[in-house]
Amino acid sequence: MKKMFLAASMGVAITLTPVPGISCLPQCQTALAAPQTEKMEVVRGCALSPGDTIGVLAPASNTDVDELKNAVRYLEKLGYKVKLAPSCKAQYGYFAGTDSQRAADINHFFADDEVKAILCLRGGYGSSRVLDKLDYEAIRQHPKQFIGYSDVTALHIALGEKSRLSTVHGPMLTSFEDNTSQKAFTREIFAKGVSGSLYPGEIPLPAGKSLQAISAGRAEGPVIGGNLTIVQSLIGTPYELQGEGAILFLEDVGEATYGIDRALQQLWQSGLLSRVNGVIVGDFTGADDDYEEGDFHLDEVLAYYARLSGKPWLKGVPAGHDKDNIYLPFGVRAVMEAHEDGTASLCISEIPVNRQE
Repeated sequence: MKKMFLAASMGVAITLTPVPGISCLPQCQTALAAPQTEKMEVVRGCALSPGDTIGVLAPASNTDVDELKNAVRYLEKLGYKVKLAPSCKAQYGYFAGTDSQRAADINHFFADDEVKAILCLRGGYGSSRVLDKLDYEAIRQHPKQFIGYSDVTALHIALGEKSRLSTVHGPMLTSFEDNTSQKAFTREIFAKGVSGSLYPGEIPLPAGKSLQAISAGRAEGPVIGGNLTIVQSLIGTPYELQGEGAILFLEDVGEATYGIDRALQQLWQSGLLSRVNGVIVGDFTGADDDYEEGDFHLDEVLAYYARLSGKPWLKGVPAGHDKDNIYLPFGVRAVMEAHEDGTASLCISEIPVNRQE
């Protein structure tokens, strides 16, 4: 397919109005964007304590859970009990059971008082097929940490839009099967995140890594988003991400730069890139792998849409399909700053989990 790219447009000036009473830790500055108008207050789950139960379910593709004993042992070493949903051992084509079975596991685990947090088994494909089978009001009445990434983005968006639940973009059970030092950072941050000891504060970064500005500016709002392909796929559905006044997080894997361009163009034409206050970019694993002479590099594509949107953008968030995948809360407010000198910062300015009574 011939790849086409429009010439970059001029940046659009934006005026940000201070919001009184919104603050963060000393290293984070008060946000300047107008607050998001919310139909319902955001609800959030509780921080975990030793002895609590983490429920593991499979909302999308199947895998052999018997091969994930190291991952289960890791959670147990943290002091938690592990409860596997029936979907973890089910198979229906390339899904972990039928749509009704997978949806039933989600509804059941939210209603189950024994389960204090929900961790997804893996991504793959299938989360979007269960969205019309979830009891969003019951989920809202039983908020819990809900953790996953990739295809699970469909659930992050739907639970955020319909239940106003703060969810977590973070590693899944399959992420913990590799117990080598390469996953040490991800494991450490996950343990701090689920226990409620990570935020508020600057997002953690691996040693030697830093955030970089794509387009300069400051913005504040709840973090939302996830996998770019999944965000794009929900446009035009009842679960479309609205994003008014939010900070949009995006990542993907295995997408060539022209595919990323195409997806971002749809986000632009649908109005999402205009509605958000800013954009933070995670890993786009493999985006430049098939580069051919004359193609656009990933950085060029991102810079084009940053200029087109006229919003602050930054990159380098260690989240997505690479070895480092932080605990990144959705639905709670954050402050992003992207500076003219190329430096940037991102601070989660709210506590994303409640303390257990």
